[in-house]
Amino acid sequence: MRNFTQKIVLSVFALLLVFNFDLTAQNEAEIERAKQKYSRSIKYNDFAVAKNAIYDLLILEPNNTSYLDSLAYMYFEFNQFASAALVGRDALKNNPNNQMMLQISAKSLDQLGALDQSLKMYQKLYTISDDGFVLFEVIQKQYDLKKYDDAMINSELLLGKRIVEGSRVYAKDQNGNEIEVPFKAVIKNLQGMIARGQGDEESAKKYFNSALNLAPNYALPKENLNPKD
Repeated sequence: MRNFTQKIVLSVFALLLVFNFDLTAQNEAEIERAKQKYSRSIKYNDFAVAKNAIYDLLILEPNNTSYLDSLAYMYFEFNQFASAALVGRDALKNNPNNQMMLQISAKSLDQLGALDQSLKMYQKLYTISDDGFVLFEVIQKQYDLKKYDDAMINSELLLGKRIVEGSRVYAKDQNGNEIEVPFKAVIKNLQGMIARGQGDEESAKKYFNSALNLAPNYALPKENLNPKD
């Protein structure tokens, strides 16, 4: 009787192995099909189909978090900021230090007007990256939120960073043309806006003039020196 029972158990176990193998093979085939669907849709710029393929892959391989990154990036690129922020939030649960997801989430939340949450994302990203351009985003959000003292302290910290010297960024001239200006000029202009927010008009004008000394064709400090209102 014991041998008969063992044979039944072994037979059932063998059937389960075959069944699981078939399921695994089928799953791998579906994954490969979804990947091919994604690749071809990207090739032909059919991003709706590409997004659909990513959702298929998320179901087929729920533990592969890279698909969330791709989905968040796709939503962000097409200005679907609410979806990008939500997908980014889930991606960050799996990897809190994912710098690309922190940046996408911060920018998406900014576009949605959730400035406090955006600031927190930028602050975390700066803590991880120590990137001067990320710190500039932190300062801008602090200015927008009227956290002027914090913004001014961080602007001085930014000016002490090596990346500021020699770096150039794009800005507008008075005709609306895009020009290159020293990164330092942009920081000085922002400092002027912060000082004005603090009620220190004399210091604000000094900062605006300092920005113009560095970039004479830079429109913003000129406008800030002579506001129309």
